Amino acid sequence: MQGRVINLNGGVYKVLLEDDTIIEVKARGKLRSEKKTAINDKSQSKKEVIQTIKNSPKVGDIVVIENNMIDHYLERKNSLIRPDIANVDQILLVFAAKEPDFSFYLLDMFIVNITMYNIKPLIVISKIDKLTQKELEELKKAMEYYKKLSFDVVYVNSLTKEGTLELAADLDNKITVLSGQTGAGKSTLINAIIPEFNLKTQEISQALGRGKHTTRESNLYRYKNGFIGDTPGFSKLDLFKVDKNELRNYFPEFKNYECKFRDCLHQENIKGCLVHEAALKGEILYSRYENYLKMFNQIGEIKK
Repeated sequence: MQGRVINLNGGVYKVLLEDDTIIEVKARGKLRSEKKTAINDKSQSKKEVIQTIKNSPKVGDIVVIENNMIDHYLERKNSLIRPDIANVDQILLVFAAKEPDFSFYLLDMFIVNITMYNIKPLIVISKIDKLTQKELEELKKAMEYYKKLSFDVVYVNSLTKEGTLELAADLDNKITVLSGQTGAGKSTLINAIIPEFNLKTQEISQALGRGKHTTRESNLYRYKNGFIGDTPGFSKLDLFKVDKNELRNYFPEFKNYECKFRDCLHQENIKGCLVHEAALKGEILYSRYENYLKMFNQIGEIKK
């Protein structure tokens, strides 16, 4: 039998079979052989080596079940770590307009982490009812830059369901994961789109000024012809997985400028850096450029 893993909790997998029935099974935990490219430190020569590792199935995997146990999973389209899920088509990157405060630096960090997996984020701004009309207009004006980078942006109020119909149209026939800022109301957003799920939510702690995300396990929920994933909130972002020399590749607007040096890292002290000059002229959003520099330096510190 084949099916898709829709829940993992305590080593027990819930699998949706092709006939729409759900069964609970465990995995055999088989060892798998994978090819890996190894580099010799002295000669810098490359060679393929085969290493044996234990790969457990993830939520989102298509698995083959034999004798009431998961024998193996089929080839993945992609595999994320945070959230720990596979075969994702798109990610709803949910950020609160307020409570907690909107952070462009955090947004840019999430975009970098997501585009590393060649997945395009759909940016969702929640809790727009917390802003005045003027504040909302200012936020929309700032987000126009991201729309010019081909990132779709949707504004929602989960309590009144404003914007949820527009968002629902983007979910059909896809595996969609909700991710983003802790306390932005990801579970509340799912409830607004699909009320029957009645997921647990928790209000922002006014005393601490931060969200308390109640999701403790990864889940996929059927919606139309696709799935929506609700996953544990990020405790930190995996910037250490990015090579600082490759960070520039995840800022698409930088590719429009050919600097004096082919391998220019777009630092402020580099003469002939057209990216820096474009940021000074306002052609590149200066806060994005500052966020790039901040991430670049942060990665360097992490490596040390």
